[in-house]
Amino acid sequence: MTIKTKKLYTSLLITVALGTASNMAWAGESLEDRIKTLETKLAEKSEIKSDSAMSAKLYATVRPSLTYFDKGDDNSVEVTDFLSFAGLYTEADLGNGLTAIAHGEWGFDIAQNGDFGKARRASVALASDSYGKIAFGKDRAVDYLLHATHVDIFNHRASPFAYDQITSDGFFTANQVTYANTWDSITFMAGFKFAKGDDEDYAKQSIAGLSYDANGLHLAASYKARDNADAVAVSYAQQITDDFYLAAVYQDIEDGDSLDISMGYKLSGPYKLKAGYFNYDDGISGNTSRNNDGFNLTLERQFTPKLRTHVEVLTKSYDNMEDEIALSIGIKYDLAVSWKS
Repeated sequence: MTIKTKKLYTSLLITVALGTASNMAWAGESLEDRIKTLETKLAEKSEIKSDSAMSAKLYATVRPSLTYFDKGDDNSVEVTDFLSFAGLYTEADLGNGLTAIAHGEWGFDIAQNGDFGKARRASVALASDSYGKIAFGKDRAVDYLLHATHVDIFNHRASPFAYDQITSDGFFTANQVTYANTWDSITFMAGFKFAKGDDEDYAKQSIAGLSYDANGLHLAASYKARDNADAVAVSYAQQITDDFYLAAVYQDIEDGDSLDISMGYKLSGPYKLKAGYFNYDDGISGNTSRNNDGFNLTLERQFTPKLRTHVEVLTKSYDNMEDEIALSIGIKYDLAVSWKS
């Protein structure tokens, strides 16, 4: 082998060695980079998880009662249930003023073998600090939130009593999308119920309303468009003094109307007196009319914040039917467990 050839081989070997070392160094740096990238991603995920604060509440209310019914010649004593239910409410903070909400609630009837499962709520919502809340699914009816909740102070499944007779799905509405936003003392709410079936209009009913709430005073008005009858409703509620509360709701639906008036007065100690008047007009003349009015008088005793008992007298006077009287002695027990992560 000549000296020239040896130099050539030597140069090639050095080049290969340097290239191999360079490749090994590159491979090592690439692995380190990948490890750093993976650690960064894991840290970011960990930060997102810790920032997404979540809270949940599991709750229930049990409302059994013993009721005596007087319906002319038909009298009875029954164990009744004034809408016992249980539910789960969750919130997750998404950051940037956004909150995700999921809410499920189901009734159970002590008067019917304790059967459980009738859905009251099944909804998901997204709430923004700046732009309000939009919700999908079955939830409280908009007209209930604007109006009826303010007169719904009694321990009875049919309260408010005239409102209960004149409105369909006026307590909970399924297949709906709702929107609500509040600016200072003004709240705007709207809801759309979507129908199912090929022969149905896509929007079965819609409602929009405004409320004013300030210094213990509530005023609201709404308009509901439906397939069979449009409705206009107005409501008033006020904490007049620390001990005295007064509220009223009026609805006009085509030929019929309803009026509910409720009041509450705090007596000495743990006692509270509640009274109400209601009037329902179905707009039908003749013997088929179910027009009625009546009174409710309730005495409550609050044992703890979660436990109270009541004695209630409810009367209904019909134009064309036997009058009704119901006397109830009941208990209301609330329980809840909350946690955060």
